[in-house]
Amino acid sequence: MKTILVAMACGLLAAALPASATDEGPGCANAAHLDVVAMGTKVRATICPRAKDGDGDAAQAATQAVASEFARLEALWSNWRPQSDVSRVNAAPGKPVRVAPETLAVVQTALKASEQSGGLFDITFAPLGEVWQFDTPPGSHEPTQLRKLPTQDEVAARLACVGYKHVVVDGKAQTIQLGKPGMALHLGGIGKGAAVDSVVALLRKQGFDNFAVQAGGDLFCAGQNGSRPWRIGIAHPREKARLLGVVLVHDAAFSTSGDYERFALLDGVRYHHILDLRTGWPAKASQSATVLATSATDAEILTKWAFIAGGQAGLDAIGARRAKGVIVDATGKVWTSRGLTVLPGGK
Repeated sequence: MKTILVAMACGLLAAALPASATDEGPGCANAAHLDVVAMGTKVRATICPRAKDGDGDAAQAATQAVASEFARLEALWSNWRPQSDVSRVNAAPGKPVRVAPETLAVVQTALKASEQSGGLFDITFAPLGEVWQFDTPPGSHEPTQLRKLPTQDEVAARLACVGYKHVVVDGKAQTIQLGKPGMALHLGGIGKGAAVDSVVALLRKQGFDNFAVQAGGDLFCAGQNGSRPWRIGIAHPREKARLLGVVLVHDAAFSTSGDYERFALLDGVRYHHILDLRTGWPAKASQSATVLATSATDAEILTKWAFIAGGQAGLDAIGARRAKGVIVDATGKVWTSRGLTVLPGGK
């Protein structure tokens, strides 16, 4: 008899972990907080008041601007919205479709990453994603349920429709065209990080220096949390209540991808949402990958790339792009970039 368990968990714990003996004072006073659902995940923000503000009113107003920006970008990039840029491109194979500047930029960034990774990262995975059924509808952060495994023939047929080299971008005309029948874009592996970066730019433009913005497993921490640094917990991929470690983050992005985020256990085998496009099946090299980078976009791309590559190959990919990371491979061995300080975890 087949048994199925579907689960989802954030790749990161709370941006501001409880104070410990190593902290140098309290967190920021009168911080404003946001907790909403957008882009198929939980979006959270903690915004410390600006020095010129007497209270937290401006920071509270900024949380609404953050929510609006996530909603705006979701409307452009969601596969669930028929009028989004991504849906319009997918609905017109072989034809150039004019898109918003933000869409053009994120697709160009994704295609560059695809080239650099040799196709391990590829936003044309959407046909495969349909048979693996781990997508999340608008207004929800729960994945659709994997009811049965696809057959090898089904996987092979969908895999034949995947290929970033068949995406044609015309920067001058601001168009995107899919050059192969059956192709479809999906920004699930880059969109949340790009949205976080957009919100970071928005908050900095408004004069905020100290804040943390998180969309699922993608996070950016600016400045400090009051008189102490932002302390970010790396979730243990197999022990839900345990931290693998803690990293102090200052003006940097932090992203985690894992096989425990969206997965199904079927006859004792774990199937998850991060696909290895060399086979069309869930990647097997890692349990989780965490990256510390200068932007949330880079961090999100690198977590997927490193997760699929695994072990030393994953660390090499991270290091070559001036980032640092922690990878837990399929056996549970922990690989850590040289120079990255990971403090002891715990419960």
